[in-house]
Amino acid sequence: MASLHDVARLAGVSKSTVSRVINDEYGVKDATKVKVRKAVEECGYLPNQVAKDLKSQKTNLVGVIVPRVSSHATSQGVDGLTAVLEQAGKHVLLASTHQTHHKELEYIQIFNQRRVEGIILYATHLDNQLVKAIQSSAVPVVLVGQDGSMFNIPSIVHDDTRVGFEAGNRLIAKACKHMGFIGVQGDDIAVDKMRSEGFAQSLQFNDLTLQFHARGDFTIESGYQLAKQYLKEHTKLDGLFCATDRIAIGAIRAIQEAGLVPGKDVLVLGVGDDELASVCTPTLSTFNYAFDKAGENGAKLLLDRIEKKGFEMSKMVLTFTTIDRESC
Repeated sequence: MASLHDVARLAGVSKSTVSRVINDEYGVKDATKVKVRKAVEECGYLPNQVAKDLKSQKTNLVGVIVPRVSSHATSQGVDGLTAVLEQAGKHVLLASTHQTHHKELEYIQIFNQRRVEGIILYATHLDNQLVKAIQSSAVPVVLVGQDGSMFNIPSIVHDDTRVGFEAGNRLIAKACKHMGFIGVQGDDIAVDKMRSEGFAQSLQFNDLTLQFHARGDFTIESGYQLAKQYLKEHTKLDGLFCATDRIAIGAIRAIQEAGLVPGKDVLVLGVGDDELASVCTPTLSTFNYAFDKAGENGAKLLLDRIEKKGFEMSKMVLTFTTIDRESC
């Protein structure tokens, strides 16, 4: 295998000059660069990437931490951020926490040890421990999905309170009087707390009371089991807002099994515009969050931080689009 010495001898320059050309450093004449690069090609010399990284302090690696790789939101978001980062010459290292909080802390530490240039974190919660880990990171961290702007953490968020409020308004406009909400367990501020609060506010403004706030996980099965349980307890239920589309799809199945007609006897709304929303029966009315744009904007914000560009924005709130289908 060719060495740095072999390249230098063939090009007729010093080893330090070869090193400067390989690392794109200044102070080398163009003619010399041409000679060195030709010698590198003829020798088949492969520079030690680790050594280059140590010298330049650049690895072109970005760590991305997601709660689960199978979700519609995650896959679209990763597609969006990857396109932006690859265009900037960066490579993505993807880690899944399987919705385990301590894994978020571990991966922030691991990615710092691996010398990534920055981290994009799709957080499912935001507590003091996570905030401290982000603030202690040696590389910039951008949050997607949770709002850390009050801690000066750059954040890309969806308008979760407003989508809950809009869901309530839509159900009320279609004459619903007895409505429930199915969210998720744990400390997910955006998906459970903010969406349910917006929903409850809409009901309160119209002198209505939320019948129940159930909590499960993000699966279709969870939506099915919870809806099945609460349909028995709330026989007058005529409107249901679910924190995600998959929860809503499970709820539709439970409504059908109860001998009721989704979209007629009980109106159902989801969030996310999952790929299954347009093919379930009845098709699901929902709100499109443009998860790919969240990923793109998260990547752009991180690149600005990596390149130390001046910026004032610490939070970007993304809008949503209402998708009218058969369930509401």
